[in-house]
Amino acid sequence: MNSGQNTSVVVICQSDLVLKGMSEILKGSSAHEVVLLHRGDELIDYQALSGSVLVIATSEEQEKNEVFIRQVLASATNIQFMALHLESGSVYSNQTINLFDTPTLICYKVNEILNSFLSDQNGDTDTELTRREIEVLQLVTKGYSNKEIADHLFVSTHTVISHRKNISEKTGIKSASGLTMYAILKKIVDVNDIDTADLI
Repeated sequence: MNSGQNTSVVVICQSDLVLKGMSEILKGSSAHEVVLLHRGDELIDYQALSGSVLVIATSEEQEKNEVFIRQVLASATNIQFMALHLESGSVYSNQTINLFDTPTLICYKVNEILNSFLSDQNGDTDTELTRREIEVLQLVTKGYSNKEIADHLFVSTHTVISHRKNISEKTGIKSASGLTMYAILKKIVDVNDIDTADLI
């Protein structure tokens, strides 16, 4: 992340266990600061937070305190909310965190939003994948090798490598598991078609 763009993550949850777990997980994120709170009104002690702020809180906490949080964080340039779901049957979304998500997936979702703050600041919109790149990405998520992708699409292995290089440059992601998470979050593939155990 750009050092000129300060990013903070605020996690609001009444459970000490959840806060401790999120603290450990978010050490792997690109946030400059992580603030852990039991209630939204405790944010009054953090009015100096500036730059971009991602607030992760339960839906109830958001509904109760969103206006207050926005007022307290008046010096922040960007504020975005993510819902924190504590139950296992929650809807899968890149705008929500489920406690049953893997730590890698939680960090990925958080970093996607933190990076979007930076992209918004830079006006970076040249990240659209071509139709062929999407086809290659879909096969990558299925675990196909470069040669298998080439055979499937009737192109050379060199062409597949070139497409994968372009995909990595556009997304900023090099690993197959990272690309799989990207494809799920961007709805390029259905999460039900992926064995999420492979993403750990």
